[in-house]
Amino acid sequence: MEKSKFPKKPELKISIPAKTELLKMIVDLTKHMATINDFDKKEAQKIALAVDEAITNIIKHSYNYDEKFDIKMEFYTSHNDNKKGLKILLIFAGTPPVLKNAAIDLNRMIKEKRKGGIGVEIMKRIMDSVEYKTTKDKNYCEMVKWTDQ
Repeated sequence: MEKSKFPKKPELKISIPAKTELLKMIVDLTKHMATINDFDKKEAQKIALAVDEAITNIIKHSYNYDEKFDIKMEFYTSHNDNKKGLKILLIFAGTPPVLKNAAIDLNRMIKEKRKGGIGVEIMKRIMDSVEYKTTKDKNYCEMVKWTDQ
């Protein structure tokens, strides 16, 4: 889907400190935003998991658990062509993410009980698109999900 199908102005915009203890609140907010935009509870939970993974990666890898930083979250909604969409934009500073393009064998990693390195893969499997971009001193993670209706 085209990014232009989303309005320029977010429906909701918040800034949160980079604290892991706030992850539950972020997950609950994301689930709420998804359900009020016609995603069923199961799909809303998956979207929230993708956001949880993204925020955790930012806190851990970009900010190295430094709580003095903030993460901006913007929620955009779209109602086009009998589909509804939810775009979540995360804006953060710190170290830009390093993404590997190689495919991950998720089943093997689970079997071997390996931790780490699967967050972005999970995000990509849940969402319809996940894109990272860095410009000067800001990093952006844009995640989009469309309803099946």
